Amino acid sequence: MGVVLLGRSPGGALVAIKLIRSEYADDASFRTRFRREVAIARRVVNRYAVPVVDADTEAAAPWLATEFVPGPALADAVADTGPLPASSVRALGAMLADALDAVHREGMVHRDVKPGNVLLAPDGPRLIDFGIARALDDTVLTATDMVVGSPGFLSPEQATGTRIGPPSDLFSLGCVLVHAATGQRPFGSGPVDALLYRTVHDEPRLDGVPGELRPLVRACLDKDPARRPDAAALRAAWAADTAHAGWLPAAVSHLIAERSARMLALPDIEATLVPAAAPDAPTAAPAPGRPPRRRMLAYLGSGAAVLATGGTTAWLIGRDGDRGTGGGGGTGRAAPAARPELRIGLQADLSGPGRATGTAHEQGIRLAVEEHNARADEPFTLALTVADDRGDPEAARSAAARLAADERITAVIGATGPDAAGAVLGAYDEAALTLLSALDGDTRHMNRVFLCARPSNAMQMYPVAQYLGLHGLDDIAVVDDESEYGRQTTRFLAEGLRGTGGRTVLARTVPAGAADLDARARELAAARPGAVVHGGGAEAAAEFARALAKAGYRGPRIAGQAAHDAGFPAAAGAAADGWLVVSTATDPLAAPAARAFTRAFRTRWDGAAPPPFAAEAYDAVRLVAACVRGLGRERVTRGDLVPVLRKTRHEGVSKTYAFEPENGAFVGTGTFFYRVTGGAFRFLGPDPKAV
Repeated sequence: MGVVLLGRSPGGALVAIKLIRSEYADDASFRTRFRREVAIARRVVNRYAVPVVDADTEAAAPWLATEFVPGPALADAVADTGPLPASSVRALGAMLADALDAVHREGMVHRDVKPGNVLLAPDGPRLIDFGIARALDDTVLTATDMVVGSPGFLSPEQATGTRIGPPSDLFSLGCVLVHAATGQRPFGSGPVDALLYRTVHDEPRLDGVPGELRPLVRACLDKDPARRPDAAALRAAWAADTAHAGWLPAAVSHLIAERSARMLALPDIEATLVPAAAPDAPTAAPAPGRPPRRRMLAYLGSGAAVLATGGTTAWLIGRDGDRGTGGGGGTGRAAPAARPELRIGLQADLSGPGRATGTAHEQGIRLAVEEHNARADEPFTLALTVADDRGDPEAARSAAARLAADERITAVIGATGPDAAGAVLGAYDEAALTLLSALDGDTRHMNRVFLCARPSNAMQMYPVAQYLGLHGLDDIAVVDDESEYGRQTTRFLAEGLRGTGGRTVLARTVPAGAADLDARARELAAARPGAVVHGGGAEAAAEFARALAKAGYRGPRIAGQAAHDAGFPAAAGAAADGWLVVSTATDPLAAPAARAFTRAFRTRWDGAAPPPFAAEAYDAVRLVAACVRGLGRERVTRGDLVPVLRKTRHEGVSKTYAFEPENGAFVGTGTFFYRVTGGAFRFLGPDPKAV
């Protein structure tokens, strides 16, 4: 939403000021939500809920000021000093339940109870951030299937997009108490979709929770909202443990005292100026660098991820003699000697089964590099080092080791093979080297250095759900091919269709090469589904398309991105005609935003049309360059890049790129529909209403 600043009045009172980013402030619907946020926060009066001091919802840059709490967030305290003792956890639970009871009595749900939203003070915790709380009966601003919250601390209702109420906050509170008592989350860690799945289906891990706490915590974590205690009951159960002078262990009390002392030593403050955005601002808007201490005292990073830079310190910008020709690739252009160099790596399958996509990546990247270096006003030049991994995991590990060892390389784009992508994460993570992928959407690969520059495998099916809803289709057959890709694309689609629309889902697993494929297709066709969605690979989709056509099914047939491959219509033949395919690759020949790119590509590559994922690779280079440009430094370490990438919104020629700052999940746009017609893919665009 923006930044949180530390402010101080002439009399010395400290406040936390939430200053809204201009792109949100200019949106009328967001202003409506912000007015609601302020009204909600003013109505909640409780000693354990941070009060609103002042606000201006109509200012050019709207802001909200709340009382400043100098203590650490619960997340920081546990990370710094370890889990809390049982007595402290009981006190914490009773006081947070008191705050939630006040929220619920106002007819609201907090929706984001997590350790980062709990601040610790000597006289008790403070629950913050009612910014996404909404009135229970609010049917205008919040849809019942909207998922809001932080994975690992949200309820099964939130994970499945069903209607939520006060019991959802009690589930989240149970997760917070497990974290306070053990330092761990009750449903583990890892990719977002894995956390959501375990939250809905698995039992919580409570083995580290002290026995005296376990019964009430387990009750809070019941899958059935009706069986959870309400906030008043939890407060009453642990009422004897509410705040007293020694409610926290000495190490945490020392941490609070240390931060409080810092507030007493603050220097004088000059007024903070908020300039209007320049009319010629670039399309990428990285977060600003660290401000001078006297002008802006602090960013209060409530819930923000902290990334270690790790091993090798990395580089913008070496002034070596082989500029533009780096070992294995290069642009062939000599850069002006006065400009420093930013070196990017490409890891791709250039000679194996995925060489078509790998070559598309290389062509798009080289075009972006050459265009960048031709602009005399750029503060640095780009150079490229290419590593061919042949799509083989072992070769991929060797390629990643070579790129990671080259300290001149600041970021890598790739890999272009699904097996290769998983094989290289360890090497790049160890080197703190950013890996930006325009192709890989496997949610298992999310880590501190990996950014998926496209909707994940699960989220690429979101527009499919929209399409089915717009056409009123029910009894949906959802088919996976027993692959990990098939599992990721179909699982949440099936759960979402059941949970949000109450639709019937016929879930089937049909592995590639199944001996009884025709029989399975006949059984499915006999059920007369309203639509069939296949979430597997291109080969399995082609086999299934032929069997389904033989069974006589002629209803809507939909496939995921893996079927956006020339091999699908080639292998399926006439059976592929009419299939709708959803993909995260745009068609530069049909997309208006990519016209200039298409012309430049044809000029550079002897009249050839840009293949799928060439535009996305082109965008990846421009995204990295925009982030480095925005940092405004001559020297950029590898560790500098991921945080700014996660806070950047970039309008590319193929899609809008944006990421969740805390975990790097892709939250931009860029899913497109195609129809197979006459053995070729016809671009229909991103809007399911137009399909």
